[in-house]
Amino acid sequence: MNSVMVVVDVEQGTPEWLEWRKTGVTATCAPILMRVKEATKTPYQLYLQYIGLLEPEDLSVIPQVRAGKLNEPLARAWAEEKYGQISQPLCVSHRDYPYMIASLDGQFDDMNLLEIKNLSTQKHLDILKNKEYSLEFRYYFWQVQHQLFVTGAPGAYLLFWSAKDEPIVFYIKPNIGVQEELLKRSTSFFDSVKCKVAPVFNTEKDVLLIEDAEILKQTLGFYVPDDLDVRMSALRGHTAALEKAKAEVERLEKLTKADIAGLADSLGFRPEDLVRIDGFGIRYIESVAKGTTNWKNLAKKLDPNVDPAQHPDCVNNDRKIYKLTTYEYVPTSSDTIAVAVPDAVKQSPRVFVPDTQNIVSQTSILETNHAQEKMSESKGILVF
Repeated sequence: MNSVMVVVDVEQGTPEWLEWRKTGVTATCAPILMRVKEATKTPYQLYLQYIGLLEPEDLSVIPQVRAGKLNEPLARAWAEEKYGQISQPLCVSHRDYPYMIASLDGQFDDMNLLEIKNLSTQKHLDILKNKEYSLEFRYYFWQVQHQLFVTGAPGAYLLFWSAKDEPIVFYIKPNIGVQEELLKRSTSFFDSVKCKVAPVFNTEKDVLLIEDAEILKQTLGFYVPDDLDVRMSALRGHTAALEKAKAEVERLEKLTKADIAGLADSLGFRPEDLVRIDGFGIRYIESVAKGTTNWKNLAKKLDPNVDPAQHPDCVNNDRKIYKLTTYEYVPTSSDTIAVAVPDAVKQSPRVFVPDTQNIVSQTSILETNHAQEKMSESKGILVF
C-alpha cells in the first residue's frame, strides 16, 4: 500500500505537541468545520483560537477526560487482545497536504487505526442502544474520517470504552465523498487563517470581540466605527448607572416587601394567608402561580431512567407571586386615617397634603419568590 502518511517527531501531550497542533487542521476540527449539530464551537470560534484571540479549553480539568486518560491503558490492552499489536500513540501529517494533521491513539500491524473514546455513562449507554445512529457516533465519525484521509489507512476501529459497561467497537472504512468535503472545508479554513479572513460570523452563536480592531477588520460584514471610543465610553457609563439603579431598586423592593409584611400583620393577616389589600393609592394582590419543576432537586435524584412522577416533591412546586401597582391618591377631609405622603409626592402641585404626626411604619421581612448538517450515510461501518 502506498501510504500518504508522514510521521511527525513530536510527543502527544507536551507543549511542543500543543504548538504543532496550531500548524495544521486536526481531526478534532472536523466536526466543527462540518458544522455538526453537536459541535462545541463554531468555525469562527475555532478561527479565533488559531489566531490566538481565544484560549482553547483546558480539557485536563474535566473529570471525564482525566478518567479517560487513566482508563486508556485498559482500553488499549483490551483492543490489542482482540485485534492484534498496536503501535504507541503517534502524530502524523498528509504527504501532499501537510496542513492536514492528526494525533493517533495507535495503529495495528495491518495499518488499521485505533481511536479510543471514554465517555460518560449516559452517553455510553446511548451508544450501546442506538449504535451508529447515536449522536456521539455521528460526531466522532468525522474525526475518524479525517484520520483515515491523513493516513490513507484501510480502516479504523473506533472503540467506545467503559470500565463499567460493555465496550462497543465500530470499524469504519474511508468514505471518499466525505473526505473530499472534509479536505475542501479544511483547506478553506486553513487558507482563511493564513490570509486573516475569518469564517462567516454566526449571529446566534458567535461573540464579536470589539476590543480588537484587527479581528473586526477580519470579520466580514463588520466595521470599526470612527467614534468607537466615544460610544463605548457612553455605554460603560450608562451600564454602570444601570447597575447602580438596579441595586437601588432591589433595596427599595426589599423595604417595600417589609412594609407590606408589617402592614399585613398589623391588619390581622396570618403568615400563611395571601395578602390582598387596596387603599390610599396602593393595591397589593398576592396569588398562587402554577407550579414549576425544581430541576436542582430533581437532578440530585436523577438516574438514567428517572420518572419525574416518582418525585412529586420536585415537580410543580407552587410559589407565591405578587403584583404591585400604584395610582393617584389625593387625601381628603373625609379620610379617617392619616397617611404620610412621600416627599416626591409632596412636590406635585396637584396634591393636597394634610398635617400628619407620629406615623410609624412597622417593618418585617417577607420572603416572596420571584419569581448538521446531515451526515452522509457511510456504507463502510461495522459494529462489533
